[in-house]
Amino acid sequence: MGELMGSDKKGKKHKSKKCRRSGGRDDDACQVTRDRVRAHFLDGNTGPWAKNLAAEDMKNARPAADGATPQSAEAAAADERPASGESSRRGPDYSVPSTIDIVADPVLYALSTRRSISKVDPETPNDSDLLELIRSVSSVADHKGLRPWRFLILRGDDRIRLGAALDEAAGVHRKPGEINGKPLRAELLLALIASPTKHDKVPEWEQHATAAGAGHLLELALWQAGWGVMWRSGTLTNSEPVRSLHRLGENELLMGWFYIGAVPERYRQRLAASTRPLPKPEQFLDTL
Repeated sequence: MGELMGSDKKGKKHKSKKCRRSGGRDDDACQVTRDRVRAHFLDGNTGPWAKNLAAEDMKNARPAADGATPQSAEAAAADERPASGESSRRGPDYSVPSTIDIVADPVLYALSTRRSISKVDPETPNDSDLLELIRSVSSVADHKGLRPWRFLILRGDDRIRLGAALDEAAGVHRKPGEINGKPLRAELLLALIASPTKHDKVPEWEQHATAAGAGHLLELALWQAGWGVMWRSGTLTNSEPVRSLHRLGENELLMGWFYIGAVPERYRQRLAASTRPLPKPEQFLDTL
């Protein structure tokens, strides 16, 4: 979160007067508010919800004795940690406070607030937009720079052809005029294809990981650019009719489709009020 914001008569946002003052207790109070928002966010609350909780904290906080600024929740937690070297417990050492602020950094904030949008609106990025987004994700970690991935655009009737291929793979026979509507849930589908090449030092599984990494980066790039996306696959993804439709080589792997479109307003409202907790990061980090 940046500095505290207010609004003028025209509805434009500006910095709060208290936060604009240099030095003194007002600057301290603003810093405490930011610290409290960050602490709530790192505890698993979404951005808007973390701000609401921080506001409640400030409302309920009693003035500190002799003018001292109330201690932030994060600082209080740091005080309770044992000093380095006091414990022989194995595992990560969290006694040194982090210098990373995922609330203030726009990229880290986008990473932490990304959501899959199952139902998107019809508006889509154009092909030139897609080219620029794919340019940005081409920096994915890639051993030996093999670029073992590519994307295919599916719009219009291509989506109907995909539905027919899925029906063929599943042995589904529809009545005349009926079609498989699942690929029509978005106006734009982007198929991700892993295209590994034989290399003595880069096994196929590692090249598949690179392709998946490109897909995850594309999801994040689309989200940061304001688009909703859902990565879908299924048991028929690499069936022969579907592989044939996508013109896959023998060694290629279809990794699914990104269903892309505008984020509906109802989703935006739900995201703004969301209280779904983030997973606890401690479960993903350990030491040997």
